[in-house]
Amino acid sequence: MKYFIDTEFLEGTQNKTFLGVNIGTTKPTIDLISIGIIAEDGREYYAISKDFNLKEAWNRFQWRRKPIYDGIPGAYKEYWIRDNVLKPIWLELYEKECIKLNPTYKYNKQLDDIRISSMFNYKTMKYLINKYGKSNKQIAEEIKEFVYEKSFKDNKGTEIIHDNNWLNGKPQFYGYYCDYDWVVFCWLFGKMINLPKGFPMFAFDIQQQIEEYKIDKEQLLKEVPQISCHNALQDARWTKQLYEFLNKL
Repeated sequence: MKYFIDTEFLEGTQNKTFLGVNIGTTKPTIDLISIGIIAEDGREYYAISKDFNLKEAWNRFQWRRKPIYDGIPGAYKEYWIRDNVLKPIWLELYEKECIKLNPTYKYNKQLDDIRISSMFNYKTMKYLINKYGKSNKQIAEEIKEFVYEKSFKDNKGTEIIHDNNWLNGKPQFYGYYCDYDWVVFCWLFGKMINLPKGFPMFAFDIQQQIEEYKIDKEQLLKEVPQISCHNALQDARWTKQLYEFLNKL
């Protein structure tokens, strides 16, 4: 059985503080933020971690140059992770919270945009992550259950039994530019030797296939447009679509 994975993560060194004072940085690491997995048979798994360093992710920025006006250069802070990874997660969990509080809730662009502009902050992000996020240990257990599941119900409620446990064929994992995705995936289980029985110690990277067969990337993206980026589940779906398209070539 093939599984297509994607993750969002926080990479690099992180600030270390003591009593609110910065005392240096950690060694480079990778923190899982969210993970999406699509099985070959259509099943899906998605989870948001609550174990990553939210404060570091929220405050991480890069300096960017501004256009030069009147001969004076300028610069600004770009909070890329906050705007491109955390905010979509916040919006997703915000809607979930609204539905939980009011089952008849429906998104109203005018009203919700006003609320969002005032409510999207570190405090509410932390609240939503703590409420709806999962520990990495729980995510690891759920992934094992997801991969070794022997039956599932399709969208019509019909139970389908498939041959998918390690005794009858090992799972295969695929990703797109997935070197770091695979590292953060394996770290959910500890050392490489701690991977669940039957799990491979490598993943297939679809980008290698594109390079090896000299496929026109620009044309490929026209055929399989990457509609949603930086959402682990949406990108995992796209990776599966990309793989299926490449197999037809």
